[in-house]
Amino acid sequence: MAPEQADGSADGASDAPRIAAVLSGPGGVGYWVIGVDGSIEPIGTTILPIIGEPPEIHTDVIGARLGAPGTLGVWLQLADGSEVPVGDPGPTVLTGEERPVGWLSGVAIRQLLAGAWWTEVDRWCTSELSVGVRIGQTIMTALGERSLGFAVEEARDRRIGGILLLGPVTEHVWRRIAELQDFAGRIPLIIAVDEEGGRVQRLAGVIGRLPAAASQAQKSPAEISEQAADHARKMVELGFTMNFAPVVDVGAGEGIGDRSFGDDPAIVTEYGMATVEGLSAGGVVPVVKHFPGHGGASVDTHDALASTAPLAQLRARDLIPFAAVVGSTDAAVMIGHLEVPGLTGGLPASLSPAAIGGLLRDELGHSGLVVTDSLVMGAIRSRWPVSEAALLAITAGADLALVGDLTDAAAAFAEIETAVSENRLSLERLDDAATNVLRAKDVYACTLVGRDGLARTVLYDPTLVGR
Repeated sequence: MAPEQADGSADGASDAPRIAAVLSGPGGVGYWVIGVDGSIEPIGTTILPIIGEPPEIHTDVIGARLGAPGTLGVWLQLADGSEVPVGDPGPTVLTGEERPVGWLSGVAIRQLLAGAWWTEVDRWCTSELSVGVRIGQTIMTALGERSLGFAVEEARDRRIGGILLLGPVTEHVWRRIAELQDFAGRIPLIIAVDEEGGRVQRLAGVIGRLPAAASQAQKSPAEISEQAADHARKMVELGFTMNFAPVVDVGAGEGIGDRSFGDDPAIVTEYGMATVEGLSAGGVVPVVKHFPGHGGASVDTHDALASTAPLAQLRARDLIPFAAVVGSTDAAVMIGHLEVPGLTGGLPASLSPAAIGGLLRDELGHSGLVVTDSLVMGAIRSRWPVSEAALLAITAGADLALVGDLTDAAAAFAEIETAVSENRLSLERLDDAATNVLRAKDVYACTLVGRDGLARTVLYDPTLVGR
């Protein structure tokens, strides 16, 4: 639903109706957004008033109200002072914790009435979640299949946003993932895995092998896209929601080798896009890596901090595939531990505001999820504790800090929590990060927040237990 242009001009204005009013939906389920033309858009519910033959409206709608339950209860208030009845809202009976998932919070309605785009209102709803829940969404731990059972508490109290599953896995992994997601409840975990193909593939023993990227480039892009889609569908059946692939680095430098589609930016872009589109069509979130380009880096970042070519050379080569992907897809981006002369000032890109907030977000226009490469790799752990690195990454603009085991996750949570309490990490940056993580999970934050009779958040918050 498009708000009125801020400058009031008609030039470039959307054809979508402008907002005249917002009403609570039937039984407290969601809300109805009323346009000035009398249209009704359901938000947080699929239930619409029983409109039948819509009334003829010859002037703008300026407001709306609910009538008595069980009658023609939606009344549109017109600019000429008259009212027109539309549909039947039914009884309004649900309150407090009985409100279903579709219920929206007051902050969402205030933003809608102020003219905000409803698809962006979730950022405001995120700010109503407890700080602990928001911090937890920014942390991803790396666990083996046998360790998943140890993450029940972290999943249930939202102290982690996701898990990178280390391989190999067994055919029973789907059951362990499903059990963990049951504990996670209304905020599911991101369950990620490295399924590039070739030597970087964790699920080969369960869903079959993929060739390395260098070999994939011998097929057509259409074949690669369908291959990725088929593989993604098999991943979804096991419970995986994110794939840390494809590699869109240009060149086969240290740590990359046959993981790259080749040395030609055009070829890498074409096959990288085909893989992204296939993975998305198959139902998993693709994550392109390793921004801003590992193909020509000096060393393998598993071992030490690597340097790239100067920024001007990256623009002419390494950044081309990333620019194409972030400009036309919803793929997430993984930030590598790469020092860029003339940009990062001695920091790795994964901890650099200039690389994430400046180059990736502002210049290339990426507004989606940003995840770090593992913060326990040699490039980072040789200089920073994992907890400090996680804080630096989130502060720099990353949304999801990939740490090691659950001990690392707890340390990262404590570090970020302290930084928030001391105003070293702003709530605005935390809210942006948590919102991007929730969006990547396809979770609309406004369906998570409500109020019970004691004015506590309905969403589970361990700090409120027993109060």
